[in-house]
Amino acid sequence: MHGDTADIDDSRWSLPRRLTHGLLALAVVFQTFSPEWMSKPWREGDAAGRLMFELHEWGGLIAGLAALAVAAGLWQRRGAGRAGLNTVLAQFRLVLGGLTAMRVPPAAATQTLARTVQVLGLALIGWFCATGAAIWWVGAASDTAHRIGDLHELAAPLLYLYLGGHIGMALLHRLAGTD
Repeated sequence: MHGDTADIDDSRWSLPRRLTHGLLALAVVFQTFSPEWMSKPWREGDAAGRLMFELHEWGGLIAGLAALAVAAGLWQRRGAGRAGLNTVLAQFRLVLGGLTAMRVPPAAATQTLARTVQVLGLALIGWFCATGAAIWWVGAASDTAHRIGDLHELAAPLLYLYLGGHIGMALLHRLAGTD
């Protein structure tokens, strides 16, 4: 990778980490789009819609397991990223300043902010997993599941914002050569 950032690039993005991140990304993208074609259990639907609902349930389980693996990796590397709110805010200002100047700061200069955003994304996935598990637990066709489903879907705009920001920043770093 980059000679002066070999420790960052090579150790951070080992093959198992890449595979786990890729699995999580695929599961989350599938979970984001599958509701467009699934039949909710409290509504009548065709066989394809019911199958898509079941795949959505399985996709949630896969996303949850992959998120746990990513979280475990973050936990193991936590020593390098311990910092307070002031560090996160300073790095956020660095990113905003760079974007307004059409210059992306190096990834190494924003590691604490990136880790914080990763934790927030994992917490968001945790919300979907917890509410999805609650729907499954109470019986997906029940009135209680319908109310929990409303809470489940409440966080969808945050997920869209997170995905757009995460993908956008990754592309900016890649295009600017600062990854």
